[in-house]
Amino acid sequence: MQLWDFAALTYYRVLDRFAGTLNTLAVDKLELEPGEAVLDIGCGTGASIPALVEAVGPQGRVVAMDFSPRMVAIARRRAAKWPNVEVRLTDACTTDHGAGEFDAAVALGAFSAMPDVPAAIANAADALRPGGRLFVFDVRLARKTRTTRFLRAAYRRIAGFTGADVVEELRNVFERVEPVFRVEGETTTVVLARKLTDTATGSACTPCRPSG
Repeated sequence: MQLWDFAALTYYRVLDRFAGTLNTLAVDKLELEPGEAVLDIGCGTGASIPALVEAVGPQGRVVAMDFSPRMVAIARRRAAKWPNVEVRLTDACTTDHGAGEFDAAVALGAFSAMPDVPAAIANAADALRPGGRLFVFDVRLARKTRTTRFLRAAYRRIAGFTGADVVEELRNVFERVEPVFRVEGETTTVVLARKLTDTATGSACTPCRPSG
């Protein structure tokens, strides 16, 4: 907790300046429409909020959440001018965001830093309506190279990285997980996951959350 509170006052302010391209990509790939509800998981200081609000319009809804009180405080100040934005102080690993309440969700650099990645992803899937989509940009250190071994050790020490492969965990929950780019980086991933609907039964195809 103290790490992320410190980050809110230091390097996250720098990262905010470079978030525009990523936020634009997320909005574009999610194909957000006016009136939709979108969930921002691990919102940090709220850098994505303005782009999300613009995409869903005044009739839409944006719910942003983070575990760090300082980050949430900054995000709330940023979002104060929009009545259709709510910023929650909560743990994505243990919180029920509301079953089927959202059309879309975004998680930028969030899941891999969480202590229970499978639970956080399952909660995100539960929050989406059938047909909902989830845009994920995250750290992925699945390849075994000198660089990734060093980064895994550093990330584990600094942020409590569990070693979970975010893409594989997404595939355990979502039926469709597609890379956004043809070629991915050595240490990061950008994917779009979809919660499908069985046309025969009308029921969501998303598997149950992992046990334990």
